[in-house]
Order: sequence, then structure tokens, then C-alpha cells
Amino acid sequence: MSPPQSLPPDATAGPARSRSRLRALVARVRHMRLFWLILLPILLIAAVTLAMQALGIVTWDAPAHLYKIALVRRYRAFFWDNNWYGGAYQVASYGFIFYWLAQFVSYKLLVVVSAGLMPFFFYLYLRRSHGSASYWPAVVLAGVLAIYLINGQDPFVLAMSLMMLGMVLLVHRQPLAGAVFTGIAIFTNPLAFVTGAVFLIAEFISRRDERRRFIRFAVYLLPIVVVRILLGVVFAEQSTYIYPYVEVIHFAGFGMLGFFLARMSVDPARQAKQVFFLTYATVACLMAFVPNNPVGSNIGRTFFLFGLPLVLDIRKVYAPKWITVPLIVGVAFGQLTPPVLHYFHMAEIQSTKPAFFTPALAFANEHYDPNFRFHIVALDTHWEAYYFSIDGYAITRGWYRQADALHNKVLTGDFNAAQYVAWLKSMGVKYVFLPHAPLDWSGPKEASILASSLQFVEVYSSPDWTIYRLRGAQPMAVSLGGTRDANVVYMDHESLYLKVPAAGRYLIKVSYSPFWEIIGGVGTLSAGPDGFLVLQATERGLYGLRVNVTLAESLHQLAL
Repeated sequence: MSPPQSLPPDATAGPARSRSRLRALVARVRHMRLFWLILLPILLIAAVTLAMQALGIVTWDAPAHLYKIALVRRYRAFFWDNNWYGGAYQVASYGFIFYWLAQFVSYKLLVVVSAGLMPFFFYLYLRRSHGSASYWPAVVLAGVLAIYLINGQDPFVLAMSLMMLGMVLLVHRQPLAGAVFTGIAIFTNPLAFVTGAVFLIAEFISRRDERRRFIRFAVYLLPIVVVRILLGVVFAEQSTYIYPYVEVIHFAGFGMLGFFLARMSVDPARQAKQVFFLTYATVACLMAFVPNNPVGSNIGRTFFLFGLPLVLDIRKVYAPKWITVPLIVGVAFGQLTPPVLHYFHMAEIQSTKPAFFTPALAFANEHYDPNFRFHIVALDTHWEAYYFSIDGYAITRGWYRQADALHNKVLTGDFNAAQYVAWLKSMGVKYVFLPHAPLDWSGPKEASILASSLQFVEVYSSPDWTIYRLRGAQPMAVSLGGTRDANVVYMDHESLYLKVPAAGRYLIKVSYSPFWEIIGGVGTLSAGPDGFLVLQATERGLYGLRVNVTLAESLHQLAL
């Protein structure tokens, strides 16, 4: 009997159904992995956030962001703030989307969601761009972000998550949508665009077949970048960006190490990864030698966020393990040590707590005079920038050390008692508050001068604070023409009112801005010495001054 020419239908249907079920199972597991890659990082970030709250651990940059949120919520001060540095553009110059969203969405929810989604976006980007199927770089990024939270760079984290989403859309052939999310990231925190640009430049160099799509992306993004540049011109501020050469070596060294590991691999995307690490090393060096650039050591955020995940994404390294393992451990150590130390540091410092500031603020309330501003010797946590300023007291410094360049440059060098006293008088300071807690870098020098100079009189002392009165203090508004000084009767975040004794010129120790206008009284305003404001009053009486940002004046500033 001859064998049948073909099997019955039921005989072939079984294996086909099995294969179909297997493929469905594999697809389901794959989709479940993506689901868990979204859910678990969000839960991890939420758990760490709640644990920090329960333990009373605050993030490093929290004073700045909480102050700006309150500034917008309470005072609607989007463009100007008299209380930091003698007056500065705050929300407008840094990025406003995070602070605007925080008016409607919980601050912590913004952080949890944006940080929790970033590993998912990172995985999608690596899978499409480098063909990386491994979930481990994204998983490691989730762990890095949980530790990175202590830095408190929350607007940057939100912006970086948006930037990563834009990059995902770009590599998935959606350049217009990618440009939209990248543009939102730029107006959330421009440093996220700088960080993402390192990835994009490397992609453009290494993937010739995709360059047309990158060019389209750049064309779509160009109007947004132009608007951001124009905004930076209109609200330009003098700043000093610190970038020690040891950090240049650190960041450029990481780039060269990654290049070495990629070079010593048979990774299918080896060339693209080599280009990325070389690009980062080059940019890290350029930021040190381009004068007055607005990035400085912030280029290190690429390393501190993505360093270890990017190194672990290099596959099939054939260098001996006794070489590769110490290098990878070194990257992890260099990346994670600073934030880990911040956790212990912030947990131990009482100067982050409201109770620490209660006696100082009580003294400030009792002795406040709008003719003078307070100087608080800066804590290394800089919470004085929040507590004093949010209570309506003008202070000499704020949070961002680089912004001290306009009026406070003396504190960045080796100053003596005479220079220190002259600076305090030039800033309109009468009382100096010295906290008994870890201080910023100029603090020990200031404390020594306050204790030894006869120019200071101790007027208050407690376990946490010593407060001094400066002899011969000079007020906020001084005459430049030999008449009596003007009398400041009120000052808030965006305006001040003063009584002028006679017609003449008066130096007002608030930062000059072309948006200052006279809303009461007759006269003119101009830029004066040391970056302050000069009032040319044509008559005696009460004058009102206010910062009023208008489209007409903004266009005028661009035309100058």
C-alpha cells in the first residue's frame, strides 16, 4: 500500500496552531516587559520620593524650584524678582514650563512621572537607534534616576524626559512630532537640549542614510530655537559659569573610556557608539575653552545621568574582564558617588528645616526697613534663598552661584575686610546674618571678618545664628547730586516706591533692566554704575517704579 500523498488537514493544523500560540506568547511577554518598564520605574521613583519625605530629606536644588513656583503662584512674577541678587530675571531666563505646570499639577507628581518614564523612552531610543534589545541599560537608568533625585534638578529631569521622547519620535521616522516635544523641552530647561544634542550630533555623523530625516527635524525645530535665542537675548543676564579643569578631565575621560570599550567590541552598532563617545569628549572639552558660554560644567549632566547605562549598552566587548570590569566600576563610582553623598549630607543638616530659620526670620521681621536689604552668609544648602525671599525680604544672593557675577563677584575671590565692607555698603546692607551651620565657599572667610572687624556690631546671638549690624550702612537709594538720599517706603518682587526729597539723580540699588518704568512721578530711568538703576527725578515727591515686560519694549531690545 503506497503512503498518502499529503497529510490530513488536522495533522498540519496542530503544529501551526502551536507556532501561532508561541508567537502570541512571545509578543505578550515582550509587551508585558514594556509595561513593566513603564510601571516599575514610576513605582521606584515614587517610593524613593515618599521615603525621602518621611525621613525629612530634601533635594539639593529644592530651594530654588520651590521659590520660583511660589513666586509664580503668589505674585505672578514671571519676569522679574527684586529679592535675589539685587534683582534678576528668574523664571523667564531659565525656563518656565515646569513652574507653570506646577501651578496645576503636584510638584512631586511631575517629578515621579517624568523620571519614571525616562527609562522607557531611553529603551525605545536605543532599540531603534542602536538595535539594542537588552532592557538592562534602561533598568540601570531607572536605578540611577532614583539616586539622582537628591540633586533636585527637577525641571531638567522633566525636560530630559520630553527631550528623550522627541528623540524616540525622530528615530521612529516622526521628525515633526519629535521637533514639537524637543521644543517643549527647550522651554522647560535648555540644558536638556544640550544633553540630547550630543546624541543627535553623533547620530547625524554616524548614520548617513538617515541624515535627510535629521535635516528635516532641524528645519522643523529651527523656529523654536530662534525664539528661545531671542528670549535669551531679551532677558540676558551676566553670569559666570564655573568649569574646573579637573571636571573637564573627568567628562572627557569618560568619553574616551567609552570609545575604548566600543572599539574593543564586536557590537553591531560599534561605529555609532564610538562616534557618540568621541562627540561627548569633544563637546566636554569645547565647553571649557569657549568663553562665556552658557553651559560650562553642566555638560557633565550627560555623564551623571546616562554614563553607566551607555557603557552597559556596549555589547560583546572582547577586552579581558580584568580591564573592563574595573573601568565599568569606575564609571559607576564616578557617576553615583556625588548623589549618594548628598543623601547623607542632606539628612544630617538641620539648616534645611523651617525651625532653623525661625529666630532669624523673627529678627528680620522686627528690624525690617525697606531702605536696606539683608545679607545672609550663604549656607551650603542655600535654603536662606528660599525662606528669606519668600517672606518678602530682599537679600544679596540667591541660589545660582553663577548669577553672583553681576553684583557679588567679590565673594568669588580672595577678599579682605575692607573689600567686604565696601561691597555690603554698595548693596544697601544693614544687617548681616551668620548661620551656625555648614557654609558655602565664601562663608568661612565672611565669618572670620564678621568676628574680627570693628565695622560690625553683634546685635543678636543664639545657638543657630549670630546677627551683626554694619556701621555706616548706606541705604538702597542714594543721591548722586549732593542732595539728601531718597527714602524707599515699599519694595516687592517687581516694584518699589520711594520718596524723593528734591529733583536730581538717584542711584537705586536694584539691578537695571530696560523694562523698568515709572508708574508714579515724573522723570527718566537709565543704567547706572555697577549694573544698578538710576532715577533722574524732575521734581520731589513719591515715585513708583515697576518692571513691566511688553512686546513693544522686547522688540525694541532686539533691535538695539
